[in-house]
Amino acid sequence: IPVIRKALHDEDVPEELMYLAIVESGLKSSSTSNAKAVGIWQFMENTARSLDLRVDLYIDERRDPFKSSIAAARYLKSLRDEFGKWYLAILAYNCGNAKLRQAIKQANSDELSVLLDPDAKYLPLETRNFIKKILTIAFLANNEDFVLTNDSYFVNYTKEHNFVKVEVPDSVSLKDLAKISDLSFDELKRYNPHFRYDFTPPNSKYYIYIPIDKVLLFEKNYNPKKIAKVDTTIPKTQIYIVKQGDSLYSIAKRYGTTVATLRKYNKIKKDHLSLKQKLIIPLKKEEIKYASISKKQNSRLNSK
Repeated sequence: IPVIRKALHDEDVPEELMYLAIVESGLKSSSTSNAKAVGIWQFMENTARSLDLRVDLYIDERRDPFKSSIAAARYLKSLRDEFGKWYLAILAYNCGNAKLRQAIKQANSDELSVLLDPDAKYLPLETRNFIKKILTIAFLANNEDFVLTNDSYFVNYTKEHNFVKVEVPDSVSLKDLAKISDLSFDELKRYNPHFRYDFTPPNSKYYIYIPIDKVLLFEKNYNPKKIAKVDTTIPKTQIYIVKQGDSLYSIAKRYGTTVATLRKYNKIKKDHLSLKQKLIIPLKKEEIKYASISKKQNSRLNSK
């Protein structure tokens, strides 16, 4: 919450728009929608890239609470500039600019009460419910009787975030950086959810966030020349579609991998799988080699 509040304040965006993130993701950086929107602010990949957030094989800055909150604040501000009102910016954030323009044209009005008409249905039900949830949470969070009665966490957050962004080398292990920072590996990962793997991306320097009380230790221990480089090769993968009777164990056994590996690649915590669910399966080097040989053989056979 302090991170979001600061980003909104710095971009001159009303802090009530923090509740948009609460509705979108419950403030979980790990949140992913069925439509593949990711992070606290639930950005689609193309939108994220248009806002200068890095999304590639190694990094997904949609999960970076600092950078994504700044991007969201600027995006909401641009929507307000386009439509003229903050509530219209919220609607556009959910349903898209084109759909909102179409709704305003059909309604011949940009008044919220008109656009939310349940009978006329100018806007999708999801969008109508979206802004109602935001307004409800904003009202409750600012209702002193409700907050005190329910011991709401809105009262209990710290006023400042205590993290510092530090530069780190390319292709080094996050475990090594955790040791240098006097943090556990899990702590470092929790503070830096934008890393897809347990190492920094290759070819260029990057950054991590560490608590401000660890900065002096980091500076004392940090020597980029002494940090070993690691293999940043990403395994080849294929997509498997879950069928009736499948389990993580049976799929892992079929592809010569482990349940733990499947959980890691697919960010799965529970054992339950859904029919037609897509799973990422890492391929062994032998399988990759065999597949490439088979492909060449097939092309030769076709040419004959």
